[in-house]
Amino acid sequence: MRLRLRLNRDTEEQVKEELKKREIEISEDASLILTEENYYDERIFCKDEQGTAIVSLNKICHIESLGHDVYVYTMDKKFKTELRIYQLASLLPPEQFIRISNSVIIQRNSINHIRPGLSCKFFLTLKNGAQVDVTRTYYYKFKEFYGI
Repeated sequence: MRLRLRLNRDTEEQVKEELKKREIEISEDASLILTEENYYDERIFCKDEQGTAIVSLNKICHIESLGHDVYVYTMDKKFKTELRIYQLASLLPPEQFIRISNSVIIQRNSINHIRPGLSCKFFLTLKNGAQVDVTRTYYYKFKEFYGI
């Protein structure tokens, strides 16, 4: 039997040792995947002009859905992903990313400036220069997330 592992770093080595004792092969091309609860990958696969790109989560400033396309923005580059915004919201670590509207997810440390607006809204300027809004639906979650 072959398994692909999706585990957090602190448990990965222990599980690998146990599987090797049981003569279970660990392979990245296995069809069976063992995933730990609360596991979040440290990267997402996107597309750019050269082809497929692997984007590290800590490089992401924000993710935005425009029509049927979803874009991942870093400090200096824009990537396209095949994943939908709701899929990304469930794949990203909740302590590092927050959804601020139906179409935008931001990274916790990507905010440069917060400007309050009327009727439960915030206007954000991100470190990459992008300007995004926290909508009324996500206003209280945003305040709780940042302790405002």
